[in-house]
Amino acid sequence: MNCCLPLRILLFCLFLAMLTGLTGCSKSVRKVSSASVDEASLYALQDQESGRNQLAKLSPEELVTTGFVYLARRDFNLASLHFVTALQKNSRMASAKIGLARIEQLQGNYAGAAMHYEQALQIEPDSLPALIGWTQSLRLDGKLGEAAEAISRAMNIDPNNVQVLAELATIYDLTGKETLAEPLYREIIERSPRQAMAYNNLGTSYLLRKEYAAAIVQFEQAFQLKPDDKQIRNNLATAYLLHGDSETALEIFKETVGEAAAYNNVGYLLLTRGRLDEAEQALNKALQIHPKFYTRAKENLDTVNRLRRQAASKSQ
Repeated sequence: MNCCLPLRILLFCLFLAMLTGLTGCSKSVRKVSSASVDEASLYALQDQESGRNQLAKLSPEELVTTGFVYLARRDFNLASLHFVTALQKNSRMASAKIGLARIEQLQGNYAGAAMHYEQALQIEPDSLPALIGWTQSLRLDGKLGEAAEAISRAMNIDPNNVQVLAELATIYDLTGKETLAEPLYREIIERSPRQAMAYNNLGTSYLLRKEYAAAIVQFEQAFQLKPDDKQIRNNLATAYLLHGDSETALEIFKETVGEAAAYNNVGYLLLTRGRLDEAEQALNKALQIHPKFYTRAKENLDTVNRLRRQAASKSQ
């Protein structure tokens, strides 16, 4: 957090960063085949000829299965190699297209991900993993209208799917239809009462509506279920601060991002609320802790001073 934004835009950015878990990509349900590449073969793949020999022995289905194993390990190069080889053997492997799409999505290339998802849907028009992934890529690329159309197709296929409901709720939130999102989040919580991110997502929805007390309740529930999750802790701290409890927010931030960053985060959020004196105190504290290296606090403090000068000039 290092710039001054209107609160609605700030929370919009927070929302994009926070919504995970149930709104993430669906996992492959395939089991690893006994014919998959073993550990010794993983190293052999580093040799080009040996790698080709290993891949040649696998069927397209086995290549896709192994590709998803590498994807789960964040080894994008080997995952891509397996998906591409599967498509060379069978160009109509929708699952391989989905695998390539997920690689692009995880690397932040949302347009590229959407392209691969669309290609998968040309092969399997009713593929829920492809429709959900396509929706996510469009949403993350800022194409909310197209994302809404994509998720409506998924709703027609399976209106009770938790991931579909979560993605629809996310789009409602980001298009200013928060009251339509809340019942969907509550339905998800009813179906997955032990899923921390379901409460986290509802809490974030309340943040967008500026219902900070309600947001705290949901984030506290998420925290009880997943106390080690830094994202949930930061969301909880943000809700406390926006509700007016900067001391509690500061203590929570300290546990997740460290003392200097905690004071900067608190100072920045106070800045967005127009509480310039309190923001200045927090940002100066961040600079005292990290006087040479903590440039974000200095930038935010410069913003405080600029806003003060603007206010003074208007009052003259």
